Amino acid sequence: MRGWARAIDRMGKGAFADAIECSAQALDKQLAGSMPSLETLDRALAAEPTILDDWLAARGKRLVDQDATCDVDDMSLLIARVMVMIQEAEHPEGPGGRTIVPQEYLSGEKIMRDLHAVTGQWLERCSAIRRPREVA
Repeated sequence: MRGWARAIDRMGKGAFADAIECSAQALDKQLAGSMPSLETLDRALAAEPTILDDWLAARGKRLVDQDATCDVDDMSLLIARVMVMIQEAEHPEGPGGRTIVPQEYLSGEKIMRDLHAVTGQWLERCSAIRRPREVA
């Protein structure tokens, strides 16, 4: 409920209750642990974009805008990390010399899958751009 407290601190209790379309008594119940409806959560998120941050962080998640640019999603950084991984795997002083050995393939699997996902998104975007627009 830290997000709710943050919203109340920023907006005031009455204004926040109005924004989520509930009474002050209903807001008190929610602050005491009563589960708000999905509609109330949606209105709360519209009033205070960080409302779910603490709850999501406790689960290892975060909420970002669909078109947000995130440091962890930076394709250039990912490609650079892949290049370093490949250089290390092909280094003459590596486990297999210039030959990439199975444990190197397996240790690079996650980063290569991440790269595959990002390049797939790039190609999907290209397809969307090329897709003919419908005429209404």
